[in-house]
Amino acid sequence: MQKHLLVKQGRVRLFLSVWRGLMLSLLVLIGCQTMAAPAAFVKEVTGIVTDENGAPIPGVNVLEKGTRNGTVTDVNGKFILRVQDEKAVLLISTVGHISREIEVGNQTSLTVQLSVETRELAEAVITALGIKRDERSLGYATQKVSGLSLQTVKGVSAATSLTGKVSGLWVKNSTEFNQLPTLTLRGETPLLVIDGVPYNNISLNNIAQDDIESIDVLKGPTASALYGSRGGSGAIVVTTKKGGASKGLSVTVNTNNMVNAGFLMLPEVQHSYSAGIGGVYDPTDYVWGQKLDIGIKANQWNPFTKQMEMQELTSKGRNNFRDFLVPGGVSNNSISISQTGENGSFRASLTHIYNKGQYPNLKANTLNFTLSGEMNFGDRFKLTSQMGFNRRSAPQVMGAGYSDQGYIYNILMWMGPEYRLADYKDNYWLIPDVQQNWHYKAWYDNPYFMAYEKVWGVYENKVNANLTATYKLFEGASLIVRPGFDMYSNDETKRNPPNILSNRGWDTPGLYSINKSTGWSFNGDAILTYNRNIGHFGIDALAGGSIYSLKNNNLYSSTRSGIVIPGYYSLNNSVERPNVSVGATEKQVNSLYGKLTLSYKNLAFLDVTGRNDWSSTMPRNSRSYFYPSLGGSFVVSEVLNSRPSWLDFLKVRGSWTLSKSDLGIYATNQTYSTTIGAWSSYNSASYPTTIRNAENILPETNRTWEVGTTAYFLKKRLRLDVAYFNKYNYNRQTNANVSSASGFVNTLINWNETLVRRGFEVTLDATVLKKGNFQWDAIANYSFNHRYYRDIAPTSAKNTWTTSGGRVDVYTDRVWMKDPNGNVIHRANGLPLASDYSYVYGYSDPKFLWGLANTLRYKQFSLMVNFDGRVGGLLNNYSSYKMWDTGSHPDSDNQWRYDEVVNKNKSYVGNGVIVTSGSVTFDSYGRVTSDTRAYAKNEAKVSYQDYSRSYGDGTRGATDATFLKLREVSLGYNLPARIAKYVGARSASVSFTGQNVWMWTKAFRFADPDKADDTQLTSPSVRYVGGNIMLTF
Repeated sequence: MQKHLLVKQGRVRLFLSVWRGLMLSLLVLIGCQTMAAPAAFVKEVTGIVTDENGAPIPGVNVLEKGTRNGTVTDVNGKFILRVQDEKAVLLISTVGHISREIEVGNQTSLTVQLSVETRELAEAVITALGIKRDERSLGYATQKVSGLSLQTVKGVSAATSLTGKVSGLWVKNSTEFNQLPTLTLRGETPLLVIDGVPYNNISLNNIAQDDIESIDVLKGPTASALYGSRGGSGAIVVTTKKGGASKGLSVTVNTNNMVNAGFLMLPEVQHSYSAGIGGVYDPTDYVWGQKLDIGIKANQWNPFTKQMEMQELTSKGRNNFRDFLVPGGVSNNSISISQTGENGSFRASLTHIYNKGQYPNLKANTLNFTLSGEMNFGDRFKLTSQMGFNRRSAPQVMGAGYSDQGYIYNILMWMGPEYRLADYKDNYWLIPDVQQNWHYKAWYDNPYFMAYEKVWGVYENKVNANLTATYKLFEGASLIVRPGFDMYSNDETKRNPPNILSNRGWDTPGLYSINKSTGWSFNGDAILTYNRNIGHFGIDALAGGSIYSLKNNNLYSSTRSGIVIPGYYSLNNSVERPNVSVGATEKQVNSLYGKLTLSYKNLAFLDVTGRNDWSSTMPRNSRSYFYPSLGGSFVVSEVLNSRPSWLDFLKVRGSWTLSKSDLGIYATNQTYSTTIGAWSSYNSASYPTTIRNAENILPETNRTWEVGTTAYFLKKRLRLDVAYFNKYNYNRQTNANVSSASGFVNTLINWNETLVRRGFEVTLDATVLKKGNFQWDAIANYSFNHRYYRDIAPTSAKNTWTTSGGRVDVYTDRVWMKDPNGNVIHRANGLPLASDYSYVYGYSDPKFLWGLANTLRYKQFSLMVNFDGRVGGLLNNYSSYKMWDTGSHPDSDNQWRYDEVVNKNKSYVGNGVIVTSGSVTFDSYGRVTSDTRAYAKNEAKVSYQDYSRSYGDGTRGATDATFLKLREVSLGYNLPARIAKYVGARSASVSFTGQNVWMWTKAFRFADPDKADDTQLTSPSVRYVGGNIMLTF
């Protein structure tokens, strides 16, 4: 085993050594080719740039080709530039117009006219394996996002800036400090590919926004079939920048700083009643206590004298949660240096992101460094390479969730307003390292004590590198070799003072733990490509193979039974022998694949792909598995006899794919688990209770078909893309119960059940208005996908909703019993009656997702406004639901509660009916089989506290999650060249920026439904506003 590991480590070192050598050679060659001293010749050239109608265009870039010498036209479209070469060529470019190259020659005054840039019909798309293809040839849906759209409003993660910009892509943005966005494409997790390499340990959150050239989203398994099972849910293909947009040396500084400017959703609580139950003050639990601010006194803890004293019960802590929150913000700053020459380019960039959270002591620093470049060695050989390093350090990330360490849980749910939390801010020790200063003695701690003493630190390091070598064998044929490698090390430390009150999970008093994870993955491809045209026919083919391997190691150790010396956090300070556990996982997949594309007259295309994988995680009998795909497209507009003048292009497309996925690591292996003994005890081992049944397990299988169309209208000012798909899923692996007499509890099987996911996507991309110097561009996205049962397995759940044709995402719970007229039925004691069965409330997935991105330009001004949201679907609004139980809900502050607490009068009468006679019977599914009940109006007076804790607002938390959000906004101005030159810049821009700016919800309260989960008490949703400055030298 040791020899095996040494061999693998040697391979890794060899790869890194070769990569470093090639990268160094590449940089040296680029420097030799591109860095030339400028000539001394100087001539002043003046000019004006106009549009097709003769109107001046401000903000146009004027650059002397091959140098960094340039300027920008002023508000009248005029410029002055001192050129450095008697054969100077000027590059004239601006957004929305076709760039031009003008030879200066003997001219000293120029008039340059720019034509409006029209949308290309055959947009280049980076497809699977990094192959560029024309949009018209694709038989599946794709969507491109420009890197420029991600580089003005820069938050913590580039993923947030993708929200609403791609149909079918659902970005779930968490409000929690240490939870980065998650992405699902057509309801599943897509593969991330960077410069052609599908890394295993790198996410979109590890890529600096300023390093992104473009993102191509390949939707569905056909689009990413050549990636095998890893691409079975589509792919997000990121192309990074390799050099400057023009020749010569270029330096770009981009800084975006935003501060917390309030909250979109902030939980609110009542502040008229103290902690306690039944109208009696008791700081132990609940907030159904005594009425405040009416002169009543109680024995309370004084945080300054640190003793119990008789004090008046007042609402001095009415703003406890707001006062606990701290000003936060995001600072995202980058600098990049690029050099572009005749034969290559080079780029280096450094990005730093500082994020301060909404709770005390939450902060994180992210450092990202990248090197990239490309080099042409003659006409036949090309090298492209990229390396990235990402480090993230967050010394405290705790404070979220429905748990003892959750601030909302402690402050809003269980803490009464009779205490002012700010009094404990710098005063949380009663006896340093021994006892906290806190009025509560049961099971939750002083929040300031938790923030600074109960620490959970996270430190992550990631490195990735790739090298692509392309050699042209002969005309139309090339060989591509692309190795890619990533590695990571994550360290997490947790520490709990021995005097904490909470004692659940990792809250164990005196716990100190270290969790170290390391790992790497390697993906290597060798690809032969060939393309040739024979008359009206075209052939585009590739064949290749890949090796994908990974290894992960984990070491976890913690104190046992606490620590001996308070304040000294070390495994050596453990009361008993520390807990220690290690883990290691390995996997390898070898693959062969191929693709053949046939075309006719560049209007009809047929794609055929095939891939065979050999996976180490599958049993021998099914280790090898094959999946094919078939796709085609046809350009209808080119065969129409009389095409309407408003139709520029129309294509239809379709595809079919059979994809498979292997098992998790060690899923088919019988493995032991061990338990650490105390000092005087031996360790023990236990055998698993699952029969792996390895030889009979098949890969999970998906069969997908898709149809769609792409069209351009109105001189290419409007683009429409529509897709509809069905994805059938079967042979899923699951555990089936077996008799305990066998010595096992369950066995691993392929589930004989078929699910189908159906979805529809629309993208509308338009230049809405263009007149003079004003232009309004907009992109609208609409999508939905829902999953249904098709074939039901005999072992499936027995209920009324698990049926063929039924939705999988049902939201179920017990319901309040109602009469035929919809009135809530009450018991004789006046409390509402709940069913004994679960019923369907609705569905958790949204009816549809949408996004609308707008960009408006006028002369040197630009305005970007991006909206997105979801419509329909139910979520558990747990923040609101739980506050009814604890007594902190703001709506519970009313006359009924006052009467009960102050006047001792239980006056509440629930709206509904009672049963006066008869009975009802149900079948095993909760369906009524007979009902002879008679009803009368409920008139029973009950405790408002008891009724509210039982019924709340009647929803049981099930809430429509519809929301609309102003996700991003920026108002920018391109500074005139004469101002930019004051700081030595070629161009400069300033922008007002905002992220997560405004939100409307239909029914959700106190929590942001953006993440699609409130079951763990969502933290306040922060609004960020600030500014961006971009300088190019």
